[in-house]
Amino acid sequence: MEDRLLVVKTLLKCYPHLADLYQTLTKCTEECVENGFYAIFPGEQMRLYERIRAYERRKVGVYNMKYLIEECFRRGKGSALSLLKERYIVGRSMNELIDRYAVSLRTCYRYVKKGLSELALEMEALGYDKRRILCEYGDEPLFLTMLNRVIREDDAEREKERAEKAALNTRRLPPLFYCERAFSSDGRAPRG
Repeated sequence: MEDRLLVVKTLLKCYPHLADLYQTLTKCTEECVENGFYAIFPGEQMRLYERIRAYERRKVGVYNMKYLIEECFRRGKGSALSLLKERYIVGRSMNELIDRYAVSLRTCYRYVKKGLSELALEMEALGYDKRRILCEYGDEPLFLTMLNRVIREDDAEREKERAEKAALNTRRLPPLFYCERAFSSDGRAPRG
């Protein structure tokens, strides 16, 4: 899979966790503020202040990531994007999508890949190409974890495809016909 599609897939894999992460970061910020009342020394106060700033920066990044994904789905049209939305945003399994859209598994995978490509184009139209996404969200631990997971899944998928192709190439096919007699040069009568 192309790098830009891997990055988009990573964002989609992050999406279900973004609301919980935002709430967790908010709680961490509130705890730092509460602990700040007991900070006596200026160095201790400064460390708390830096932690609060770090949590707030992460919250802004998480919020922006969620907004970017939702905005791209709002702008995009088509069945591939709606299937992709159901797969990653709603959280439906491939079997549920097969039943819902009445397509084969292979067609469902094709729609997902096409939807990833269309979503990447929508993100690029908003100014978020692969490089900018990695610059904006590359230091977010959730994004890095999901990126590693997506890369491992993609590597496993490629290895499976290679193994299937190798198995097809090494399989010996039986001869189409077997003939004991030699034929004449025009192919009609047996030679003599």
